Amino acid sequence: MAVVLAVLCNAGLLWSTYEYGKYTTRGKTELTITPDGSSAVANQTTGLDRDYVTQWSYGKQESFTLLIPNAKGGASGSIINDRKDFDAIKDQDFKRIVGEKYQSSYINSYWGDQMVTSGPVYLGAIVVLLMLLALSQAEALGRWWALAGLAVMVALIYVTSPMVAGLLLVAYLLAGAFLWKDTLGYALFAALVLTLTLSWGKNLMPLTDFFLDHLPGYNKFRAVTIILVIVELAAPVLGILYLDRLLKQGTWDKLAQRRFLITAGSLALVVAVMAITPDTFFSFFSDNEAAQLEAEAAAGAAEANKAQDYIDGLKSWRTGVFSADAWRSFGFIVAGAALLWFFGKGKANKAVVLGGLGVLLLLDQWTIDRRYVNSDAKKENGKPQWEEPVDNAMPYEATGADLAILQAESTNNPAFNAEFEAVMARLKEKKSGLSGRMKMMTKEDETLARFSALRRSTHYRVANLGNPFNDASTSWLHKSIGGYHGAKLKRYQEMIEFHLSPEIRDFGAGIRGATSMQEVNDVLAQQPALNMLNARYLIIDPTKAPIRNLHALGAAWFVEQVKWVKNSDEEIQAINGLQPDSVVVVDERYRADLPQPAVSDPSATVELKQYASDRMEYTCRSASGGVIVFSEIWYGPDWVATIDGQPAPYVRANYILRAMNVPAGEHSIVFQVQSRTFTAGGTISLIGSLLVLLIAAGALYMDWKKSSTSGSLTEAA
Repeated sequence: MAVVLAVLCNAGLLWSTYEYGKYTTRGKTELTITPDGSSAVANQTTGLDRDYVTQWSYGKQESFTLLIPNAKGGASGSIINDRKDFDAIKDQDFKRIVGEKYQSSYINSYWGDQMVTSGPVYLGAIVVLLMLLALSQAEALGRWWALAGLAVMVALIYVTSPMVAGLLLVAYLLAGAFLWKDTLGYALFAALVLTLTLSWGKNLMPLTDFFLDHLPGYNKFRAVTIILVIVELAAPVLGILYLDRLLKQGTWDKLAQRRFLITAGSLALVVAVMAITPDTFFSFFSDNEAAQLEAEAAAGAAEANKAQDYIDGLKSWRTGVFSADAWRSFGFIVAGAALLWFFGKGKANKAVVLGGLGVLLLLDQWTIDRRYVNSDAKKENGKPQWEEPVDNAMPYEATGADLAILQAESTNNPAFNAEFEAVMARLKEKKSGLSGRMKMMTKEDETLARFSALRRSTHYRVANLGNPFNDASTSWLHKSIGGYHGAKLKRYQEMIEFHLSPEIRDFGAGIRGATSMQEVNDVLAQQPALNMLNARYLIIDPTKAPIRNLHALGAAWFVEQVKWVKNSDEEIQAINGLQPDSVVVVDERYRADLPQPAVSDPSATVELKQYASDRMEYTCRSASGGVIVFSEIWYGPDWVATIDGQPAPYVRANYILRAMNVPAGEHSIVFQVQSRTFTAGGTISLIGSLLVLLIAAGALYMDWKKSSTSGSLTEAA
């Protein structure tokens, strides 16, 4: 009943997310090829591609960060942050090489398997100790099953078949359900083993492939390392269960004491051995570093000697970092075990052991957290301010390129002037209710108002060529072809990979040798994806004026020819060399909705009159009608179209855009959002919420009635 009510209350959100998800990078693609034309089938799932899901994968050795935070060097970054760090290097040969390296690059403090990381997943040495002690208290079959988990993990490393890997792990987990009678303990440890092995991703690909292909929803993960949150939940809860049992039982008997000594002693011994001889068990170079060093060593004797000096020095530095943290974990393990020992022997009470463990846990976690979380925040009104309010109000400043676009588009633009006055009026009204400095109109406020008016009164897009699809600064001030979204539409991502990114590279290469704007324009004429997305401005250097693209096609345009293709592979490939101003590419499945052939009409026009995120209105004029292409992204489930108020079909065109056949004459075309999942789902959510309230009210009434009846009987007695 609880699950049904929860689903009902969230039906609108769940339904909309489910529908949208099918069209995003989490959904199934219709393509079977990669941008270079090779087959993409082996890399595909019904969700994200395998290489995308496993792009961030925890290394098998890196899993020791759960116990030793710097097992792989911590966060990505430089080993030298100031002169003090450089002077601390004692090995003079290594110091000299470090100085040379920093002339053009830097040396990474992280040597794990991930591309980059902002820090390790660290459970805490004492948490790991308590978790292992919880496992040691399980019944005999449960303990042997838990210990067998190590053997299963080792076996998985050597298994090459996804089916065998998956069935082996599933069989192990199912066996535990029968062997360990403590249901909660079993569930927590089973979840820990499962999610830890899955976090290895590409480093344990057979198992990952099994779950990507057979577990519903698993291929929707952005990165497999996210699943380590389950490990971070399961281990502390197991530790709490052990403490709860220990505090209730009181002092140890001989069996409990022996299990404690074996478990705590083994953990402390393992960590001590790692600290003493780290290079016996661990590699202190990532695969990329190792390949680069091998290439340098193969360059010649002199380079080989230099590379060896660098390897020896860096290895010594990194083993020192590792050993220091290993000894740190060893100290916390010994201190935590000592407190538990004194309690088990009856020499410390509950308050001492709980208070002592609390202090140790705080010190352990806090000192590691300080490595990655800024603790130097300014204070205002007694509260930490992690971000200045002014920075929050304007996270990005307008660059020279932004201001140049503003100047070009606002000059002699009556629509902009009217919109700017309206925006300023609303802003002044909003500020009138504030006090102090917040009531004042600043230069930054006026700049933001100008860009807001610009977005409302103009219809073009900007391409920032620096990092267009991972940078949000351009989208802050302009309509942009880029930005970032973790679940962007799959077709747009495919357009980025197949066309937009290559076109941006080609444009950059083409203009390097250009000697005139005509040559630049000639290069832009050969970029169909940028032009059909109406990229009117291209920013190369944010400090300088952008390049004006004279070939940007505007918000909508008539075409002369429809090129029919059989499938999505052909459709996306047909964009190569396309003349989008005159030809539109359409999948044959839409023939019924685009019945008339395009007709050439040089006098035909189409204009975007009103633009909002959920509604767009166009006016078109033509002597003979024809096909219009709209520079808006196609999303079938929610957008509906009308011509002069009457429903009208439209189709997906040029892989990501919209196209429509219109009759001759002057017409008003409107696209607007009508989401069935939002409206119907919202109604269901409302009904579910009312049911919950009615059930809660009924329960309160029954409780009140029961209390009243009980009180009456007491008075009567």
